[in-house]
Amino acid sequence: MEDRQVTVLLEQAEVQRRLGNHRSATELVQRALTVDPDHAQAHAALAFTLLGARRLPGAVIEMRTALGLDANDPYIHHVAAQVLAAERKLDDAWAHCLIALEGPVVAPGAYVLGARIRTLQGDRARAKELLLEALALEPAHTDALTRLARLSLDAGDREEAARLVALALESDPADREAHVVAGYIDLSSGDAAGAEQHARFVLGQSAMDEDGLALWTAIQARKSWLLGMWWRWNAWMSRGGERRRIARLIGMFVLARIAIIITDELGYDGASRALTLGWLGFCAYSWFAPELFRRMLARELGTVRLDPDF
Repeated sequence: MEDRQVTVLLEQAEVQRRLGNHRSATELVQRALTVDPDHAQAHAALAFTLLGARRLPGAVIEMRTALGLDANDPYIHHVAAQVLAAERKLDDAWAHCLIALEGPVVAPGAYVLGARIRTLQGDRARAKELLLEALALEPAHTDALTRLARLSLDAGDREEAARLVALALESDPADREAHVVAGYIDLSSGDAAGAEQHARFVLGQSAMDEDGLALWTAIQARKSWLLGMWWRWNAWMSRGGERRRIARLIGMFVLARIAIIITDELGYDGASRALTLGWLGFCAYSWFAPELFRRMLARELGTVRLDPDF
């Protein structure tokens, strides 16, 4: 009787998780654990729901508990791979994913997870192979189609990306990730209005969707050369982590000072003043642009409404 009760609660929790109701899903899994505190899959399910709610430390604890209770369950290894990927421990995540892929019955989602990990590791060829394996099992698998579309878009094959994302949206018209990819495809072809419709749909479903916000930001950056220049500058500066960002800033300051000193010593007073004013202008721009950008984004998001004809 207890096993049946736990199974029902976990099934209900999975439904809530898929709907994005992570709090409800977490409560249901916790109820299952009050029935059976040593249920390995329940601990894994709790790790999954906590991960969805962005409570990574708790997800790590539950993932380790689940592995301690049952180190042979492919589902638990699948969840472990998800959690470790979120921690950016990609080698460990891939090791657990391989165990999940060796299970007696492998779901398409396991291949999609493997593809995501391999993409993060820079192995796009292997990622594509895994996604094709997922589609061999389920030709209309939305996540596999969407991620394959992402890979095609990154490779510059916009036509193939558009074909794949159209299939994904045909399979699930409400899939947020598919709408995000469709938005980037429209944006790359110069159709900012089409991209905005996809962004509005995503943010209409979830105002805190990170990919949707990133797409909306990219669209706004295209509309304003002033803010677009800052957005591209900030994206470039953010590459490689905080240390590289600081190193780039220091390098730019040193180069600017050297150029000003050299032009001043050579008697090019006009050039020296222009460089000084240019550097000061850049500093002022980098100071006020982020706040201006945030205010513009907040104003725009306040007007987000889904077009009833979309």
